[in-house]
Amino acid sequence: MTFAFKTYGCRLNKAEGAQLEHALLLDGFERVPLSAMPQIVVVYSCTVTQKAESECVKFLRQMRAQHPQVFLVLAGCAAETVDDAALLGIVDLRVNRADHAHFASCLKAALTHAGHALPHATTVHAATAAASLRTQRATLKVQDGCDYFCAYCIVPYVRGAPRSKAVADCLDEARRMIDAGFQEIVITGCNTACYSADGCRLPGLLEKLLALKGLGRIRLGSIEPGTVEREIITLMVQDPRICRFLHLPVQHGDSAVLTRMRRRYTSEMIAATLDFALQQIPELGIGVDLIAGFPGESEAAHLKNLAFVQRYPIGKLHVFPYSERPGTRAAMFAEQLPPALRRQRAKEVMTQGLLRMDEHRATYIGRTVRVLVEKIDQEGLALGWSSEYLACQVSGCSAHSRRQLVTAQVSGIDAHNRLICHYHEP
Repeated sequence: MTFAFKTYGCRLNKAEGAQLEHALLLDGFERVPLSAMPQIVVVYSCTVTQKAESECVKFLRQMRAQHPQVFLVLAGCAAETVDDAALLGIVDLRVNRADHAHFASCLKAALTHAGHALPHATTVHAATAAASLRTQRATLKVQDGCDYFCAYCIVPYVRGAPRSKAVADCLDEARRMIDAGFQEIVITGCNTACYSADGCRLPGLLEKLLALKGLGRIRLGSIEPGTVEREIITLMVQDPRICRFLHLPVQHGDSAVLTRMRRRYTSEMIAATLDFALQQIPELGIGVDLIAGFPGESEAAHLKNLAFVQRYPIGKLHVFPYSERPGTRAAMFAEQLPPALRRQRAKEVMTQGLLRMDEHRATYIGRTVRVLVEKIDQEGLALGWSSEYLACQVSGCSAHSRRQLVTAQVSGIDAHNRLICHYHEP
């Protein structure tokens, strides 16, 4: 039987969806593109915001209306939160997070009950799920769950308490990724900075991963502020195989707003961390998440959000207008701002951020960067990402350089905001 996945949400969701895809491949199911009219469509859902959840449900309804014969499966976070009534007559199978470890078995049982013939199990090399992905980087999930209970966030209620993968399991999975030819391994989790297993925290796990033979480089996902970021920065200085990119979900530039959000740090603490990071690695790429229009956000607090963006050389910026998520503390706050004002403030922060990102990219002209090549376009240019998480186009590469790390000299910036680079012999 053929299947396709429609995955919503963050990198962690994509890694988890890939694991479920791999389980189906091992059981003899055949993966096809969504456009190829698969017999089974799995929606791996996101529920971090009400909008994200609604988009998943909307897609399921459209798929049922347009393709009534398709066997529809809902997995991921929204499977925990969407009301049964909203899915009645639409979804053939809902798989809760607790059953993800037995996903293929759950699906086969549901198919049998519905009268479908099952595929025969095939002999597939039991490499990691990432080896079956159509991407050029592998994602290693090392942790799940969170107990921070920030005022705006539903995740702790959906994913549960923090739990970390055993060190030996992390290393074994990483070895299989390396053996499968991946040159970049992305470390991810629900709250990755809180990794703790077998007496080992995240910095210690990174040191063990760096000792693996054949490792190309490691990229870190989002790191919660006020945890291990300074230790991570020190490791970056010591070993260039850790990508020079630090993504912090700061959420706001005003300390009073951060307190209402139930975040565990102040804007002054964030400033001190970023100042330290840039002193250690001046060329560091910085990624930031910000929320605009949080309940009670004054004009002065909004200006501090803008000032934060103006102060730092941000390479990647995600700005979200606040939206109420039922089930969270913030959704019950009295000082809700008008949605139009939230959107306007988010637009102002993003506009300022785009200017800073332009300025940041320009500082790389004349520098040498290490690029993971993800594809070769029709003009023979290699397209990929630098260690600092900047999009690059590289001329002079071999057509066989896909999934490889190459050194390149930056000469400019193209119309797509990619660094214009030329292959540089190491």
